Amino acid sequence: MFEIPTKGTDVIMRIGERHFASRQRKVAGLCAFVLAGVIGVGAYAFTASNEVPAKKAGAGSGEVTGYKVTSQVSYTFSEDGTKMTKVNFTINEAASDVEVALSEGAPVAADWTDCGASTGDEVVCTFPGGGVEDAKGDKLSVAAVSEGKVVIG
Repeated sequence: MFEIPTKGTDVIMRIGERHFASRQRKVAGLCAFVLAGVIGVGAYAFTASNEVPAKKAGAGSGEVTGYKVTSQVSYTFSEDGTKMTKVNFTINEAASDVEVALSEGAPVAADWTDCGASTGDEVVCTFPGGGVEDAKGDKLSVAAVSEGKVVIG
């Protein structure tokens, strides 16, 4: 190789060194490109292994009809006559769950008592805690469903 002196300095540049530096930049660029590819494939492999269960969604309509209390409602009182301990009635069709509330006005969630399923025969509900005070039992509310459980929210 031959040397080319530069003006006013003692620095000498060799022609072969210039190509070597250029090659180093090319190799570094290629390594960065390969590293980006490896990271991209790794990220794809991670997300490709995620599993999401299938779900269904839709809209539709169906007829909703009410239940009818078909016989006289009767109550059982405590021995001292101050509390209603049970209520008996019949509904017109079978229900998978029946709940009742005996309250002064509009019932709240705490007023409801689960009576269980009904075949359309007599429903007998026993109130918890010794019953409902006679003075507070002015209104009987009945909720029934043909499938599932009654949900009072």
